[in-house]
Amino acid sequence: MFLRSEQAILQQVDAYRVLKRLVQDINGGILDVGDYYRTARRLGTLLDQMTSGIDQTIFHYFAEYIDPGKHGDVRCFRLECRDLAEHIKELEQWRVARHRLKRIK
Repeated sequence: MFLRSEQAILQQVDAYRVLKRLVQDINGGILDVGDYYRTARRLGTLLDQMTSGIDQTIFHYFAEYIDPGKHGDVRCFRLECRDLAEHIKELEQWRVARHRLKRIK
């Protein structure tokens, strides 16, 4: 699954950067209930972009269970976003170890 997820990242670099930032903002801040639907739809759209053309990535599950237009539920939104952040962290650690990547700021 990590290999396919990496392929998705390489095909959708900009969407992945926006996705990571949005997840970080959601998990690190306060989200008003009135902003839930718009934010969850935006995140779902980004996750759908990440799954475009590639099967079985880590993004597939989250695209289904974060988007309120699919199976997303406001009661589980924060939990799903935290879980997504953990999966992204694991994926990035795997990518670093696999390719000996370095982050340059």
